[in-house]
Amino acid sequence: MSKVKFTGSNISAAILVLCYFLPWVSLTAISMSGASITSNGISPGLFAYFIHGVSRLFMVLAIVVPLSGALILYQNVSGDMKFSKYFKLAHVLPAAYLIIGIIGLYFKMKPEIPEGMGDMYSNMSSQINDMAPGVTDVLTFGFYLSVIAAIYLALVSFGKIKDREYYKYAPTLVKPESPVIENTVIKENILPKEESPLS
Repeated sequence: MSKVKFTGSNISAAILVLCYFLPWVSLTAISMSGASITSNGISPGLFAYFIHGVSRLFMVLAIVVPLSGALILYQNVSGDMKFSKYFKLAHVLPAAYLIIGIIGLYFKMKPEIPEGMGDMYSNMSSQINDMAPGVTDVLTFGFYLSVIAAIYLALVSFGKIKDREYYKYAPTLVKPESPVIENTVIKENILPKEESPLS
């Protein structure tokens, strides 16, 4: 395994994985991370009264975001090309999912005004619509960081941004060993010991 390169793609992929466990949506007392959105989509519990069908499937698919980040990191760090056919798709899927999620949430939070219910009801519904929180009111920093990282990866994949390394390891300097200098003067003055004739 080679050293981890601090490129924009690797940093963005790591953000996708980490922010999946940070809050994405905050509604009054309810705060949900990407992981809790996926788990509630799989097993909604009390949320079963509010989410069903396509909405529930979309919640489960939130797992695509960290999996794409993990795949990008794995290939870039290990150099293993086992999942190379999914590599380009992993750069695009998170951005597509998150942008569709913002659009879907916008229409989901907009109260429906039934037609043919009179002007009074229409005026009341429009006032409720104005008072209702918007998409930007419920989305949190974890979601916004994921969107920024996902858009960066998509732009790199399409060649709109050139990926570059933002930090490089300092080269390790190896000190050369100092050569051993023999003292020839002392060596010459030391005479070899004469052997005794008795030995």
